[in-house]
Amino acid sequence: MKTTCLPGRGLVAAVISSIGVRHDGAHDLVTTGLYLDLRHALRNPADDPTMRYRTGLDDDVHAHVLATPGAWALINRTAVQLRALADEVPVGRLARLTVACQGGRHRSVAVAETVGRLVWAAWDGAYGVEIEHHHIGHPVLPAATPA
Repeated sequence: MKTTCLPGRGLVAAVISSIGVRHDGAHDLVTTGLYLDLRHALRNPADDPTMRYRTGLDDDVHAHVLATPGAWALINRTAVQLRALADEVPVGRLARLTVACQGGRHRSVAVAETVGRLVWAAWDGAYGVEIEHHHIGHPVLPAATPA
């Protein structure tokens, strides 16, 4: 697992997790809060051989995900929802968001990072945000077979 920590002057108020739903036990990582499944919402960088073995932390892969039509609307809506949830969570408790895609290396990573940075910036650094990438280091999965 790789974690990005955006420190705040106060406590960490939000934790965002990226997961790959095709990995064993992935859904056990979904506890409470919001859940965003990107498998059918954004194009998959893993379909491009030049990006397949890279991650959403790489600038070109990140840009590829964010350039998908509708990506920014989805990201902005999710950031607003996470901030609204955080406003309702008692002090000392965490607002949680899980962002899912097939393998947890590309789309979920890029979107989780972007949502986290938007929320942190909206809070002007008053609260911390942690972004956990659970499957970023796992092997690239073979293409899913259509049902």
